[in-house]
Amino acid sequence: MSSFPPKRAFTFIESRPNEEVYEISVLLKDVQGAIAKTAQTLADAHVDIRTSILFSAIECEERGYWTAFIDVSKASKTIKQLEKELKKLDVVLDVKIEKPFPALYDVIHFPIFHGNSRAILMSIEFFSSLWEEIEKILTPSGFEAVFYNAGKKSGGYIAEILSHRISPNSGIETLAAALKQAARAIGWGVIVSWEMNLKHSSAVIDMKECFEAVMRKNAKRKVCHWTRGFLAGYISKLFGKPMEAIEVKCLAAGNRMCRFQIKRKI
Repeated sequence: MSSFPPKRAFTFIESRPNEEVYEISVLLKDVQGAIAKTAQTLADAHVDIRTSILFSAIECEERGYWTAFIDVSKASKTIKQLEKELKKLDVVLDVKIEKPFPALYDVIHFPIFHGNSRAILMSIEFFSSLWEEIEKILTPSGFEAVFYNAGKKSGGYIAEILSHRISPNSGIETLAAALKQAARAIGWGVIVSWEMNLKHSSAVIDMKECFEAVMRKNAKRKVCHWTRGFLAGYISKLFGKPMEAIEVKCLAAGNRMCRFQIKRKI
């Protein structure tokens, strides 16, 4: 079992036999106990909350959306009655209930945001097929160069974003720790070790479950070109000088995890 519990993005759930699943989104006042009152109203009506999420309303900081997939197959009240009961609560500003069809996707919210930036979700299988098709078009060296350089540009961009998000004067250690958090949170991989030598401007990074290696785990070679490029670009910003990265170990090559060595560009 992984030391980190997995999480599901709030986009889709699987149905169980005899369930009648709806999606409900409740606009709440930003006050203590708002979710508890809402959930209790559903519980009193014998509604099963399958999964839920709470997030701040972008259009108003003093409000938040509590959205859930609910099973009403054993409910003692109709959907209309539930909606009416919820709207009576002093913490509720609005209620929207819809039945997802034909599949149990989120049918209420759009677009998706990662922080304050619009985002999209793609499965690792989708990325794998994309990588494979591009690899068919390019030579092996061309493929490596394209993805390495693309990763490098992305790494520099994210370093600037995180620097301003935390503090413009954030130190190297703080920004290294921030990337470790971010990589795990977005599903990129788990950075388990980050050793930096400030005197020689170098670093060694170990990563478990790197998404590039996982999606091409049968490649029998080192494949994490975008990731090593990203790390080179990110650390270039941290050190304030051009850096290059090589992958010396890779999960796809049969190693236990991926290891990246970052050194000053000569």
